[in-house]
Amino acid sequence: MLFKRAWKGIGLMLVMFLCIQLLAGCAKADKPKQEASDPKPSAEQLERVDLLNQTADDMYKKVMQGDITGGRAVLQQLSDLVTTIRYEGLTTLEGLNALTESVTQGKRLFNAVRYSPDEGQVAAAQIRLAADALSHPEQPMWLQYYKLLQDDLNGIEQAAKNEKLPDIQKSVGVFERHITIIHPSLLISRDPTDVEKLDSLVTFVTGQAKSEKAPYQPIANLLPSLHQIIDKLFLKKDTTAFLPVVDDKNPILWTFAIGSVILVALGFAGWRLAKKDNGMVLVRKKDEL
Repeated sequence: MLFKRAWKGIGLMLVMFLCIQLLAGCAKADKPKQEASDPKPSAEQLERVDLLNQTADDMYKKVMQGDITGGRAVLQQLSDLVTTIRYEGLTTLEGLNALTESVTQGKRLFNAVRYSPDEGQVAAAQIRLAADALSHPEQPMWLQYYKLLQDDLNGIEQAAKNEKLPDIQKSVGVFERHITIIHPSLLISRDPTDVEKLDSLVTFVTGQAKSEKAPYQPIANLLPSLHQIIDKLFLKKDTTAFLPVVDDKNPILWTFAIGSVILVALGFAGWRLAKKDNGMVLVRKKDEL
């Protein structure tokens, strides 16, 4: 009888200890998340970003219509506007640098003695998508490039299988162009570390395509990694699919709910052990084993 009570007491203490550890762990996990959360942009910031987005759209339309003089004038307005915006809570330092560099590069191209329509359109598209990424962080327009990139990678894969160097060079060139267009937007919207991984893979693929040696197998071997990082950047793979959904508005309620489930499960297991053989542990003789 004494042994049975001792067993129940140990079981109860174990359940309480596990629940306390669970609650403490959840509390610690929530605290750094709240402390590390970025400040929300103010209404004034959002208004300025919206104006930036409208100005970028106007500049892009003029450039695509062939109105280079008008596009250059609007780009100057956009350049002046960029310096009046506070970017806290909107993007990272890498994202801000990507935006300013794309604007600077665009001005350089539009003011060049010999204007290149192809390069000018790429620059205009970069700036347009970058401004939109700031203005619409949840659903930016650059996400529409996912299908294009998948088609590009499929073209590269097919060219590698057929071992046709001109085809693989053409496919890699188109892929690199699409990445260049969305690159500032990636730095604005995503983790710079992931963007650096993509940059390394793209650099390797383009280098192999320009190589005189047969690049087919090295490029084919790298395509799965390119698919993986692109899926991650475009949020096509849900890495938290097997984790419980937690309501950020009521984290304490969810903590107690999860703790209660574990408490009931452990309590039931302890009850079953206590009921079995009246709480006694049977020790058999060697010849009974």
